[in-house]
Amino acid sequence: LCLCLCLCLSVFWTPLEGATGILTGRVQDRTTGEPLIGANVIIRGTVLGSAADMEGRYLIHRLEAGTYTVQVTRIGYRSQTRDVDIRSGQTTTVDFYLESTAILTEPLIVTASKRKQVMGDSPNTIDVITRQDIENRSAVSLEQIIQNTAGVSIVDGQVNMRGSTGWNMAAGSRVLLMVDGHPHIVGETGAIKWDTMPIEEVEQVEIVKGAGSALYGSNAMAGMINIITRDPGPVPETRLKFSWGFYDEPRYPEWRWTDRFYPAQIREKGDYNPWDVLSLGSGQVSHSRQIGRVGFIVNAGHQRSTGYHQNGSYSRWNILNKTKIRVSDDQTLTFLGSWVNSEHEEFLRWVSQDRPLELPADEAGDYMTHGKWKLQSTYQNAINPKLALTVKANVFRNHWQHYFHDNDDYTISYRIGSEGQIDYVSGRHALTMGTEAVNYRTRSAIYSNRSVWDLALYGEDEITLSRHLNLTLGARYDYHYVDGISTDHQLSPRTGLVFKPAPGSAMRLSAGYGFRAPSIAEVFADITVSGFHVVPNLELTEAERAWNFEAGFSQILSFGSAGVSDVGFLPNPLHWFVSHLKPRMMFDISVFLSRYRNMIDVQFNMESRDVQFASLGEARIMGFETRLRAALMDERLIVTSGYTCLDPINLNTGKMLNYRSRHRLNTGLELHLGFIILGWDYRYSSKVEEMLYILGSGFDERVPMHVMDARIILNIRNQQFTLETKNLDNYHYTLRQKYLEPVRHFVLTWRTSF
Repeated sequence: LCLCLCLCLSVFWTPLEGATGILTGRVQDRTTGEPLIGANVIIRGTVLGSAADMEGRYLIHRLEAGTYTVQVTRIGYRSQTRDVDIRSGQTTTVDFYLESTAILTEPLIVTASKRKQVMGDSPNTIDVITRQDIENRSAVSLEQIIQNTAGVSIVDGQVNMRGSTGWNMAAGSRVLLMVDGHPHIVGETGAIKWDTMPIEEVEQVEIVKGAGSALYGSNAMAGMINIITRDPGPVPETRLKFSWGFYDEPRYPEWRWTDRFYPAQIREKGDYNPWDVLSLGSGQVSHSRQIGRVGFIVNAGHQRSTGYHQNGSYSRWNILNKTKIRVSDDQTLTFLGSWVNSEHEEFLRWVSQDRPLELPADEAGDYMTHGKWKLQSTYQNAINPKLALTVKANVFRNHWQHYFHDNDDYTISYRIGSEGQIDYVSGRHALTMGTEAVNYRTRSAIYSNRSVWDLALYGEDEITLSRHLNLTLGARYDYHYVDGISTDHQLSPRTGLVFKPAPGSAMRLSAGYGFRAPSIAEVFADITVSGFHVVPNLELTEAERAWNFEAGFSQILSFGSAGVSDVGFLPNPLHWFVSHLKPRMMFDISVFLSRYRNMIDVQFNMESRDVQFASLGEARIMGFETRLRAALMDERLIVTSGYTCLDPINLNTGKMLNYRSRHRLNTGLELHLGFIILGWDYRYSSKVEEMLYILGSGFDERVPMHVMDARIILNIRNQQFTLETKNLDNYHYTLRQKYLEPVRHFVLTWRTSF
């Protein structure tokens, strides 16, 4: 369908090569003059763009004569916009010199509207995690980085965005995870699997909050997370990363279940064996290069840990390959494949609150194996300056096997998807249209053999009403078919408005309808684990539905730097503060409301001890969120903070939704002292007020979360050494019943590239 539309539209707009011009030039650092490899150069009002090569050069051809607005962006630099005149049959040269900054002013994103756009043009609240944010933390997987984002928490690997999800045994996600725009969830549960994406190959992460079903369908009713992988660079490069760490003892002596804690070995033996202490480690090797029109990245890695509690060990191997082929100047073909094989012991519940790091004797030795692989391909064709075609295909296979004392269940599942999309830009309109088909299938002792289909059509138009005002209108129709049992369909509209009254200021309004079809696991799961039984619910045929509303305001401020108005009007001592600390900051505030119907959650029968996924009826989540990112002292001190206040209510009972916190705060400091960087992060969540009595748990284990991490980074030439202490205060807390979150541990990381 998309291909037919592209062919029809291309008939009406195909300029002659002789009637077009070329734009070229270089993108360089304003201070050092070094080329900014990978800088994005886009022509606003068209689908054309380019990336700077190893010399900082870019080239854009097939531009009709006229005046164009050219925008250049790169993470870590201020974006620059310039009007450029193009003449037929001539080459126009324009160089750009970008100024480095720690404040993301106008980064280029691709997630909110399924196409490249400046972040400030989106009516959604968006957070961007950069490559530098990732490298400055000793994280093994992305979930450890994402949990520092305002309004986002992660429990057992599943994302809770603004209270959208509590703890649901990983049986369905209301936030869609993607890799380069391809959905990255497993077929049987719709759950997120973070271990299939090596963190070293991540260039940027875009977190979009609010209903995304109008473009992305089911699983995006509360938001999207898009992992952007790095492209092969023009210069051959090898990257190495190795880390090792150990766990400290728990705070209370009676919790010390083994003498393998590092302090215990020193105290009791006077020495320690690094291979015998409770520890964790990882290693990754990657190489990228280009050969002619073909570029590729190969990554291989291994992660292992003994865990900090009984039955906590794991071992994981992973391989990733990305190949990008320039078929022509206007066409690219990209393949990405990842494979993971792991074995890990299972810890479902502790023995008692007095022995939280030990599990029942009959569960000792329970473990499971995982084998996952994913293949995805993307074809992109800029048919002409106004029209582009994108075709995607992907398959995700997930195979796991229990080796438990009470079951040996297994599942093999597939998620197979394809999508076609066209982008058409004309005058004040930027139109995106597409179609998508997805098949979920399982072969399982738990779910039996099942098949589910999702078919969809979508469209969206971003209308530039004036220089200061943008309007977004869009909708998607989904048809959901469940294995001969039920069918469902949904029309999901959305609208958004962005008003920019002055440079650096933006006000936004958005409204969208979201939905999530129940996963195979939520409908068909039939399994007994540790004495409780998960039973199927064949009557769970209707999707969750929700209206989402948001209003927000953002402001970028910069004082005491070139090109900024005089600050003499400010009274002392504020004048002194501005003059000497030269603050640059981005402040954002938003209020939001989500109204759910047929919300699906875990239900527990105390008498039969059966667990079932069922509709709890209507729910309402409302709240507000503030975000701040500031750079002081010529950007030597970086301050980040995000606060979210929630009121998540079950409208049928009047109580709070399970496993939600009313208050959440994320704060971070980073001080740059030459080649030394000092960092500190703090995460707070208020005590969970409501939860299920599943696993025989009571209320006494619930406490607020106070977690601090600290790090010191040494950058010496092309090498980086990081020493990080996680859970600095050794604070003990739980996020779900009968599972103590990690105790204090220390991690040393070394990375280099050549």
